[in-house]
Amino acid sequence: MCSYHRSIAEVCRQLGVNRSQFNRYLSGETFPSLRLMQRMCDFFGVDESELLLPHAQFAELVRLRPGSIGATVERNVVAAMAGDIRLDSQRALMAYTGYYLVYYNSMSHPGQILLSVGRIYETPFGINVKTIENVGKPGRSKFTCKYQGACFVLGDRIFMTVMETLTRNEVMQIILYPSYNNRIRYLTGVVSGVAARAPRPPAATQIVFEYLGDNIDLRRNMRRSALYAPDSPDIPEEVREMLGSWSRHPGPLIEAPLA
Repeated sequence: MCSYHRSIAEVCRQLGVNRSQFNRYLSGETFPSLRLMQRMCDFFGVDESELLLPHAQFAELVRLRPGSIGATVERNVVAAMAGDIRLDSQRALMAYTGYYLVYYNSMSHPGQILLSVGRIYETPFGINVKTIENVGKPGRSKFTCKYQGACFVLGDRIFMTVMETLTRNEVMQIILYPSYNNRIRYLTGVVSGVAARAPRPPAATQIVFEYLGDNIDLRRNMRRSALYAPDSPDIPEEVREMLGSWSRHPGPLIEAPLA
């Protein structure tokens, strides 16, 4: 089945499977989980019962219907392109790996700035991002949100698509301007998503990533994660200026009630 695709590496990228692990499946050393087996069946366009046929019988089945093998890769064109875009972006994004303080105008608490801790890091399949935010006043967190997702470069912009992993009920899109300086200090852009407060209106607002480096005191910085007033001395003056246009006129850049 892999022979109907450009390469085994391409199959691994499309499936999101580690190449060395996939080689063990091919050699029969290990067997994939039921979930991964279903994903592979959907990818190749075969049933699980067919995949478990004796080798000669399955080879004959594939030979008789080669046109259908791999056809299902086009079921999700965006997903098919995303893997290639992520890998193509990896080299450009390596300069941005490290820890960040992330500031944005809270969509759920208008007039407040939410400070969280983030990290951009390398994986075998591209560059990922993870952020953790404590929603509440400093030292009195009401609840914690954890976001994790993928980064890629497109049209000279850095895109991040992240999901809230604790509740899995929210996805946010972040678009940042790249840094044109040799030393990264701030990345600015826009974040869009939905507010946590009812009726969860779609919203978008400014966001700032402040670069901290590769090695930080994570616990100390996590204690800083909270909601702050726009004029709080805990928010750097430069960041306040970057978010200032919204702070002077509280409310998301874009907000509309759900239909």
